[in-house]
Amino acid sequence: MAQSRERAGEPKSGGPGAALWRASNLWRRRQRAALEGFGVTPSQFLLLQGLAERGARHAVTQAALAQHCGADAMMTSQLVRELERLALVRREAHPSDSRAVALALTTRGRQRLDRAAPAMAAAERAFFAALGADLEAFAGALRLLGGEKPRRRVGAGAR
Repeated sequence: MAQSRERAGEPKSGGPGAALWRASNLWRRRQRAALEGFGVTPSQFLLLQGLAERGARHAVTQAALAQHCGADAMMTSQLVRELERLALVRREAHPSDSRAVALALTTRGRQRLDRAAPAMAAAERAFFAALGADLEAFAGALRLLGGEKPRRRVGAGAR
């Protein structure tokens, strides 16, 4: 039987990709634990939250929801069907496009989201607390790796 070469305090093997993979696995476990009593998965929660954000201002199509959440269109389709089955989301006529269908949170979906959101916020604060003052730089680095263009801040006196 092969012995582990890791010792207490020594870094795990692999480069930044392996570290990101391990951290993201731990984050997913923490999300699942935070949502355990609410009857939604982390992916379902993401879509409910995205629908609440977008739906407050616009009619939201499934494609727009997937784009807003940064989710795969096929996965979004499957999750929306399940959320609809759970009576958390409903489909309705789009107000400005007769060919499209809009998604909306049901009262039950809004209540579930409102109950689960504080648990997710607490899990996020606890998980990322170790970053301290580096949290914003870390979030910016993740956005950059995710394909977002960095925003340049220009000082008030700069020209």
